[in-house]
Amino acid sequence: MTSGVVTVGRHRYAVGLYWENSPGGGRVAQIAKEAARQPGQQADFYTVRPGNKDGRIPQFGLCAADAGQEAGMPVFAGCLANQIPGSWAGAFRLPEGTVVTIVRDDLIVPDGDLFFADEAEARDRLLQEMSFGGLRTVYAPEAWSIPGSDSIPITLLLNEGQQIKLQRVALPVSAKAVVGIVAALFLIGVGAVWYYQEQARSEEEAARAAQEEAMRRSRAAMVPSLLTPPPPPEVKYNKRWEEEPPAFDVIMACRNRLRDIPIAIQGWTLSSLRCEGGSMSLAWRRGTGAGLPPAGAVVDDTASMATQTIRLEGLKPRGEEALLNIDDITKRYMTQDWPGRISRLPDDPLPTQPPGYVGEWNPRPPSWVKRSFTLSVPELPAGLYGIIGNLPGAVVNSISYTVGGLSSTWGIEGVIYENRK
Repeated sequence: MTSGVVTVGRHRYAVGLYWENSPGGGRVAQIAKEAARQPGQQADFYTVRPGNKDGRIPQFGLCAADAGQEAGMPVFAGCLANQIPGSWAGAFRLPEGTVVTIVRDDLIVPDGDLFFADEAEARDRLLQEMSFGGLRTVYAPEAWSIPGSDSIPITLLLNEGQQIKLQRVALPVSAKAVVGIVAALFLIGVGAVWYYQEQARSEEEAARAAQEEAMRRSRAAMVPSLLTPPPPPEVKYNKRWEEEPPAFDVIMACRNRLRDIPIAIQGWTLSSLRCEGGSMSLAWRRGTGAGLPPAGAVVDDTASMATQTIRLEGLKPRGEEALLNIDDITKRYMTQDWPGRISRLPDDPLPTQPPGYVGEWNPRPPSWVKRSFTLSVPELPAGLYGIIGNLPGAVVNSISYTVGGLSSTWGIEGVIYENRK
């Protein structure tokens, strides 16, 4: 059974939230509520993890009430991520089951807040994330015997942090009832005072109202009304996939750059590689023996690590591109048996009401939906063209590889935009 609440020490924490980055500045809570109300989302609670002075953008998490969460309950992944910055992953045994938390670049990944009743499934998920590389630290139970992992107790890591808490998207029925009763009593009192005052002026007001009505009808017959609200303006959503390079161009640009990268240099070994945002990031680990670092690399203060960032060449926006239907992509995913997974993402936020607009603001949602995808392949780019290379709406966000890890695989992460049903 999947649980939404776990116990750490004296406190109960919410787990199993879906997380999304939000560059909306001070509107993060409003954006979270709008995402929670999207068709098919049905989220009852949200939480906000603010950005910080180091440049981390805000995040929000969503969850439903059917897993036992309550308003005001601290959120496990959010509180723990605030305690441990950077890129890390951890699996933590708790009385209710095992929680797996994944944080990259100080941000909780969308599916990085997971609860497992089966410990074997939790271990498999942690190993899968390790295969993608890029993790500074891995926390795991000592009994799992994962090389290089840290088994520090969760109570010490969490340190009773409770700064990130759940908030209800809408008022509960009981609260709405109380507000309704108070409002009704207030209106009754105001109405009584108003009634007696109006009785005293009834004759004067009746005559004045009749005169004003006659004048209004006369003006309306001669002058067109200037108070008619304008029609809703046309809403244009940003088609992000058309601003991004084709998925296979990103894969090939990353692969072509590998020709210029020395895998091994005397005294140094390439430890990790990641292509993201139009550039390739590399890290070397110093071994034994004398040797200069790779040309162009920056050595850290301990002289044990060297890093380098290289721009990917030849990447251009794909331009106008029509999307496929969601059923067609699902069928393609199943028939090709992708070496990875896909999962639904929240809709893009609705645009805000423009200044000065008069009338009800209720724009339609975008004509597309989106799903995240991951792929795990032994070679780059063997077989990837047939999977996502010619797939409309596919955007590659990152490509990662860790030399000498638990398995020699490439991890590809991205988003597929699809026509809404």
